Amino acid sequence: MSQVTRRRTGPSKGDLREAAILEAARALFTERPYESITIDDLAGGAGISRTSFYFYFPTKTAVLTALMARVGDELAASHVWFDAEGPAAGLLREQLAASARLWRDNAGILSCAASAMATSPELREFVGRVRTRYDERAAEKIRRDQAAGTATTAIAAHRLAEMISAIRDARYEQLAGASDDELREAVDDLTEAISRLVYGRA
Repeated sequence: MSQVTRRRTGPSKGDLREAAILEAARALFTERPYESITIDDLAGGAGISRTSFYFYFPTKTAVLTALMARVGDELAASHVWFDAEGPAAGLLREQLAASARLWRDNAGILSCAASAMATSPELREFVGRVRTRYDERAAEKIRRDQAAGTATTAIAAHRLAEMISAIRDARYEQLAGASDDELREAVDDLTEAISRLVYGRA
């Protein structure tokens, strides 16, 4: 007699609880400083007990790291300029617009991460990997363009990539609470600055 295996078609109870913790954390990290948020706050926001919380995450920082991983994945998915040839200002603007929106929409999480990195080697390592991944992809593109004769060779590709990150991050830090018009202005500023830096023209 054959047996019929029942297949799960939706998220499990555990999946839903983990998602609830992350959603509660997103709201709390957006509204309050990282240091003021407790495990009880996160568990209560998700509608579970403190004991149940530890079944899914060992620490508050682990929850923040999971949220940062989502942001990092979305950021990586927006990197359309890195595969282009030459200045490709339209794709550069598209990439910057996507990452600027991510930065603005997750400003609270990013602010909490900046605070937590002071005491969390795990989070510092994760953020470092995300930054390195960005810089390596930028440097690879610049090397291709240098070889093709479109990008400046006066500065090494990896240094240019680091400078792009510094310029971008400094401008993005001003975007918390920015309007759509302010965000577009920031993207325009960055598109011109990066184009001039790498290619010598806007």
